[in-house]
Amino acid sequence: MIRWLAILLVIPLCPVVALAQDPELRVELASDTVVVGQPLELRIRVLVPTWMPKPPGFPTLEIPSLMVHEPERASNPASDRVNGETWYGIERTYQLYPLAAGNYVLPAGEVTITYADPDSTDPVAYSTPLPDIRFVATIPAAAAKLSPPVLARGFTLAQEIDGTAEMTVGDAITRSVTARIEGTTPVLIPRLAVSTGVTALRAYPRDPMVSQSDERGILSGTRTEVTTYVAQGDGTLVLPAISIDWFNLETGTVETASIPEIPISVTGAPAPPPDPGEIAKWLALAGVVLIAGLGLFRRFRPALTQRYEALRQNWQNSERYAHHAVRRAIARRDLSSSMAALDRWKSVAQAAPGQDFTPLNRALATLGAARFGRGERRDDAEAWRQLSAAYAATRRHWHAARRHVPDDKALPPLNP
Repeated sequence: MIRWLAILLVIPLCPVVALAQDPELRVELASDTVVVGQPLELRIRVLVPTWMPKPPGFPTLEIPSLMVHEPERASNPASDRVNGETWYGIERTYQLYPLAAGNYVLPAGEVTITYADPDSTDPVAYSTPLPDIRFVATIPAAAAKLSPPVLARGFTLAQEIDGTAEMTVGDAITRSVTARIEGTTPVLIPRLAVSTGVTALRAYPRDPMVSQSDERGILSGTRTEVTTYVAQGDGTLVLPAISIDWFNLETGTVETASIPEIPISVTGAPAPPPDPGEIAKWLALAGVVLIAGLGLFRRFRPALTQRYEALRQNWQNSERYAHHAVRRAIARRDLSSSMAALDRWKSVAQAAPGQDFTPLNRALATLGAARFGRGERRDDAEAWRQLSAAYAATRRHWHAARRHVPDDKALPPLNP
């Protein structure tokens, strides 16, 4: 906007022409041929005999396979001699980038101009058509076999890897590939990603990122493609190498830009899911076994219950059961429970001849005196230790005596 104000401020300084004349439109195309991807400069100059109170309106020049670029400072003040007088105006510069070979014809259009009438200085609207603008885009013979044709002054490929090449199933690795082109638009950079050709690596590509820069009217830029690969099967896999042939406009030769392949090792693939038919077969077998088991259980339940009760009674009437009860009661220092447990154990231990319970009874009497004797109550810890020792000695004597009793002399178990 500031540039337009400067242009419009300069134009009124020109001398006012007395004779009314139409504005003049001049179109200049730098050449009628151009190499694909290279800029072709087009200049459109508008001149008036007075001044323009507002900028002219230029038509669009867009057509398929043609990129129209307006460089920095595309519009500038202009002046020229018309009928012996100096006219002033504006010049618009375009850079035309053909993206494919062929004949190009720019669309017909009009330039609208508003300028001051030389007599009254009132604004006058004026329209004039653009002349026929056409040119041919070609490809050098040395680059004719390139598909797609990449013609530039420089072209490079680079890659970055985020992740490790030693993967397990479910891990991911990200590959970022960037192509840089110089001397033309990055729109001409072809697709970079290459399929791995295997289902064990599932690709998740992101949208390509294209960046363009303009340095003194010369375009350059980059195209970046980022793809994340998720491992779905084990084995030795490869992210393929990428290579692109391009034509170097500086040397006139075809060159190759490339990046190497990335080998990947994947381990830990999960076992394949079972076959539905196999699952059905095992479920049917499990059902048959369950039904048979329930039938057998119902049939033998009374006998099993009776056997269980007999085993439980035998255990509760055994010496070991009585022994555990004595040890628990003494450990809790519960005199009442200890006496009841010792009486039950004695009833079982009488099966051995010559069994002497005198030391055990004496220890119980000592414990009773310590707890319930006259006078100040004493600490009965020592009495409990004596009872425990007496019981252990008595039980050892019982085990030794039982080893010498013939089986036919032993008393039958209680509650047979």
